[in-house]
Amino acid sequence: MKFIFDFDDVLFHNTKQFKEHMYVCLKQAGVSREIAEKYYKTVRANKFWLKEMLSHFNIEESMYEKILEESKTFINQELVEIVKKLGKENCYIVTHGNETFQKDKIKHTGLENLFTEIVVVSDSKKEAVEKICAKHLNEKVIFIDDKTKHFETLDFKKYPNLKTILYDKQGFSKLKSIVL
Repeated sequence: MKFIFDFDDVLFHNTKQFKEHMYVCLKQAGVSREIAEKYYKTVRANKFWLKEMLSHFNIEESMYEKILEESKTFINQELVEIVKKLGKENCYIVTHGNETFQKDKIKHTGLENLFTEIVVVSDSKKEAVEKICAKHLNEKVIFIDDKTKHFETLDFKKYPNLKTILYDKQGFSKLKSIVL
């Protein structure tokens, strides 16, 4: 069995923890939360990158490292324990966003060595997920994501080995029931 994990809000507590940390750091640098949130909402669809935000507000680039250095504290520890048990050869990350920023976040968590491959996409996850399914046609492939929109265009007829888990409040339990 192979497992494809989303990064933000699945393996990494992005919205409720990392982003909160980012706003606190920006406030310390003189940018109010209200202004920072307004900026974030306008650029989010264009693949948000923290370095561009810092540049926009004329904040020194060293703040980028200061914000990212706390990334290990935002890891979904119980899920990472499952990933470790599954083994690197069975685990992939397919994540959406700015490639440099996503890879920097993953690197700062120290999780990159737990995965066979890490793919960052700027649009749909369909091609990356289906490529992994095609590589493992004789095995079940479980795709775990916190957004149903990433499941909508997947070709389940062409890849009957593909199953999805919505990582919501019951997501961890659903995954555990398959793994154990």
